Amino acid sequence: MEGSNKKRAVFIALMFLALPWVMVQGWIVIGAPNPEHSTMPSCPERTMNCASLSAGDNVRMDAELATVIEANISEVWDAWTTWSDDNGLRDSSTDDETYFSHRVAITPFWRFPDDVVVQFTPEGNDTGITLYSSSRLGQSDLGVNPDRLERLHAALLAVQ
Repeated sequence: MEGSNKKRAVFIALMFLALPWVMVQGWIVIGAPNPEHSTMPSCPERTMNCASLSAGDNVRMDAELATVIEANISEVWDAWTTWSDDNGLRDSSTDDETYFSHRVAITPFWRFPDDVVVQFTPEGNDTGITLYSSSRLGQSDLGVNPDRLERLHAALLAVQ
């Protein structure tokens, strides 16, 4: 009898510890539906959970980062797909013909979804880049989105 009480106590303790995680997962499913990005989104004013880098506008990114990569657009596209696959981003929508892609990054434990959207445009032999990353929930990303775009930017520059 004592063994079954111990198992029961362990089960109850595990359920008590798992309950917050299960509740957060329910909140995410309800509060963070998957948006359809068919055009490049923009970050809202005074945001703390979004970052973007483009020729016309930078939000929470170093203004010195290049927005033109000295490489063929197909090489930049390949670098993007490799980087996103290596970083576990899930494919949401991709248009290979227009070099536009929306993928989703999931945080490891809490499983919060972040949208990552890229668009590449040919500029002669070079490639113009527009990058966007945003958390779907919360008021702050704790710097995750700018860091993600800086790592992506470095991977794209590596093809030069």
